[in-house]
Amino acid sequence: MGSIICVDEKDEHSPTNELIYEVVDGQQRLTTISILLAAIYTKYTNEVIAKNPKIKKDDEYIIKLNSIRQRLIKKVSFSGNSLPCWGIFKSGKVTYCLRVQPSTQESNSDDYKFLLGEIRILPEVPSPRNCGNRRIYRAYKYFHKHIPDNYKGLNDLLERIYRLSFIHIAEASQSKAFLLFETLNYRGVPLSAIDIIKNKMLATLESKYAVKIDDSYEEWQKLLNNLPKDSDQDRFLRQFYNAFKFDSSIKIDKVTRATRSNIIAIYESLIKEDARRIFDQLGEKAEIYNQLIDPEEYPVSPLNNSLVNLERISAVPSYTFLLYLFSLDKSNFAEPKVKEKTVELMCKYYFRRNITDYPSTRELDAINIDLVEKCQKEIAEGRKISYSFISSLILKGKGKPSTIAKLKELLADNLFYNNDGMARYALAKLDETSHSREYDPNLWERNEKGLFVWTVEHIFPQGKNIPLDWIDMMADGDKEEAEKIQGEWVHSLGNLTLSGYNSKLSNQSFVKKQRKAVANIFGNEIHIGYKNGLALNNIEFNVGGKKYSLATAKGWKKKHIEARNKIIVEMLLKLFKFENE
Repeated sequence: MGSIICVDEKDEHSPTNELIYEVVDGQQRLTTISILLAAIYTKYTNEVIAKNPKIKKDDEYIIKLNSIRQRLIKKVSFSGNSLPCWGIFKSGKVTYCLRVQPSTQESNSDDYKFLLGEIRILPEVPSPRNCGNRRIYRAYKYFHKHIPDNYKGLNDLLERIYRLSFIHIAEASQSKAFLLFETLNYRGVPLSAIDIIKNKMLATLESKYAVKIDDSYEEWQKLLNNLPKDSDQDRFLRQFYNAFKFDSSIKIDKVTRATRSNIIAIYESLIKEDARRIFDQLGEKAEIYNQLIDPEEYPVSPLNNSLVNLERISAVPSYTFLLYLFSLDKSNFAEPKVKEKTVELMCKYYFRRNITDYPSTRELDAINIDLVEKCQKEIAEGRKISYSFISSLILKGKGKPSTIAKLKELLADNLFYNNDGMARYALAKLDETSHSREYDPNLWERNEKGLFVWTVEHIFPQGKNIPLDWIDMMADGDKEEAEKIQGEWVHSLGNLTLSGYNSKLSNQSFVKKQRKAVANIFGNEIHIGYKNGLALNNIEFNVGGKKYSLATAKGWKKKHIEARNKIIVEMLLKLFKFENE
């Protein structure tokens, strides 16, 4: 059955110690087998008894029930303060130790205890709300339905389970166990870094600070509510350390940067040093981080609008510096709106960085850490932070961006092919420059599947088999010439727009794409083609001394794409250039 990787942090064990391991890899296998054993136990005590009531007194039958019980729970007695915080169920004066305890997340632990209570291996346990709809109970029902009902079949299945073998590997620390897991690279879902850190944190708070597990767990859930996605959680732990390691109480000797490979070791050290303090700081900073990662949930303001743009640009490396900046008291700023202006600058900076791929991705953490350290040095030396100081650090310092000439070159190229996300963002931002109270389409709306309603539409189709009417329009019937133009221009901004009905346009002729309309439920004709009123489709460009737009052009040739591409690039450069460029 493969390896079970566990953590055993005790230096020494006495004969009275219960060996309680924390599983880093193997939870799914152990929990699944435990649920299967629970289903077999139910069959023994219900179906088998119903068919043969006398079997209750059979020695073999009694031994089998006891063997299952002993593999699922153990009655224990703990002395003094030795009661562990995991795997314990108390009923009156009796303490039970669960052989396997699933994680507390998503009510897995509560559902599992209820299941053991329902089959009468544990004393009665209150039913958690909606237990029957979650995985633990559904798995139990599945097994109960599919395993044998007869005594012989159940015995055979039980013996097969008892013959399963595991390799048990125990490490002395979470970080060592996690690194071992990464090295062995098993499949499945191991505990994440934040799960491991949580377990260590809650255990230390109980043993060292006498904080009840239920209380600290509630606090931890508040922290997680501000970090709803797994990716947000692990990234927050790294960026927290990188943003505040200038603080001697957080800095770990010889650890210059938090990474995926060292994050558990970092927090093991911080928890060992002062679990209460680091827990409080994580909770406080997670609230700030939530505004960075979920700005649309906050009141509309210029600052939050810029944070929304930053999120859409995928500028997550900037959150290290912004977490630090947003943590500062306003007395540390030389003038108002430092945060607002800095986030606006970050939007321009990361738009350029993501298109030019400069500075490189591997340099971004160091760049943001450097920003933090230089700002903190200003404060330590008695000075206030100004926007001009931050701007100078960003534009002239360690992470100096590429030139506007380089940006122009890449914007003018086949941007969608090189970076489809930035191409879509650029088109949306261009359209947004024309938004008003009367004209305000939501170009970032998503459907019930989480996909964008408005998608990038290629005017000259991008497919390999170019339709004949497009070959005629683009190259006067010359297929090779049409393919050449397609290769050079099809993914350029000049040949792109946004459409909420992309599949209805597809490879249709230019005239049909331009005039396409559908009737809504009220019988009104609504244009979904290029005459739909979208500002992007009304951008004017010059061809042969005449002005056209996507909505008014009579045809679509290479010269139209070139002219529209040039205008769009110029508009974007004005929108995203830095001061004094």
